[in-house]
Amino acid sequence: MKSSIITIGDEILIGQIVDTNSAWLGQELTGLGIEVDTIYSIADTEKAIVDTLDLAIEGSDLILITGGLGPTKDDVTKHSLNKYFNSDTYFDESLYNKIAAYFNMRGLPITDYLKEQCKMPEKAEILTNNVGTAPGMLFKHKGKIIVSMPGVPHEMKWIFEKSLKPNLDKYLKLEYIICQQTIKTVGIGETLIATMIEDVLHEMPDNISVAYLPGTGQVRIRLLSKTLVDNTEAIDHHAKKITDILEHRVFGYGTIALEEAVRDLFIKKGLTLSTAESCTGGYLAHRITSTSGSSAYYMGSFITYDNSFKQRFLNVSENTLKEHGAVSEATVKEMLEGLLQQTGTNIGVSISGIAGPNGGTEDKPVGTIWLAYGSKSDIRTKKLQLGKGREKNIEYTAVTALNMLRLFVGEG
Repeated sequence: MKSSIITIGDEILIGQIVDTNSAWLGQELTGLGIEVDTIYSIADTEKAIVDTLDLAIEGSDLILITGGLGPTKDDVTKHSLNKYFNSDTYFDESLYNKIAAYFNMRGLPITDYLKEQCKMPEKAEILTNNVGTAPGMLFKHKGKIIVSMPGVPHEMKWIFEKSLKPNLDKYLKLEYIICQQTIKTVGIGETLIATMIEDVLHEMPDNISVAYLPGTGQVRIRLLSKTLVDNTEAIDHHAKKITDILEHRVFGYGTIALEEAVRDLFIKKGLTLSTAESCTGGYLAHRITSTSGSSAYYMGSFITYDNSFKQRFLNVSENTLKEHGAVSEATVKEMLEGLLQQTGTNIGVSISGIAGPNGGTEDKPVGTIWLAYGSKSDIRTKKLQLGKGREKNIEYTAVTALNMLRLFVGEG
């Protein structure tokens, strides 16, 4: 069974926003045993919608559309679908009452645009949206299923998970069982991974495929099987073999993020953490606090971007800064000592470097980053020599810091 995803919106085409909806839907459909054949990103025009629907319906059994369902004139998806399916419209009184109650509760006016949003296609089955005003719409056409959902990610996800997915088997016969496992690694490149696990790959059955999905400082190894029977046992067997070979480079499975793995380890060990950042400007703290539950172990951060703040808040000596410079092993060690003294946490990490694209010297080119991490009794350091891309340098440094913390705490 094949499916297509159509994302509608000029803002995607001109790069104002990133299409995360397609990635999320692709994962969901794959997990249901539905192959994603094509993903389209198109303009918010009737011609683009009609032309793309013709292509998608010809090659797919299920077409998921996101975007263009708002109340304003530039959102033409519903109008285009009405014409495409030759459907009349009706005024949905229950939808209007729902929207009116929502707006009245917040003291907002009911506009003609919102009334227009309540005109629904007669040929559509309405899919409830309890987190927004625009419902989803499901059409049946030539034996195919076409579903239109809002482009707002949390609304699209709610409709898919709550209104569509539980009833999908009413419309489609799912042919395959999808089994997959994603092994999350850090601090190792995909080429070296492939070399290390080559023997495991050779003994793996043909019905299990392997994909390497690299990111900044991390690589996901995805094992995937699409068969008529449940292949979970074989997937898990080979995933364990790969994990045993890669050892500490594996930090988790599935969708777990590195910062979540660090959080779980700190909480398990009953340890606390603080951070001191210079060139990363708080990005590491952001990564740590982006996960729920971080307050159970993470105490806070000092962002000592200027040397005066390193001296004032972390007690870095003036002589150290003059003799070694802000980007040096000596400075990050003193930053960490001051951090642990000020916060009283068990573990800390400090960072100072030249993120770029300017500011480098012959001795310390752009991408030179120093880190110190550990406890009062065990301080360790690491030097990174990265490229000239500022954002990439900051992101890679944060990943490295998280991994160093994971390995350090994991030793105990």
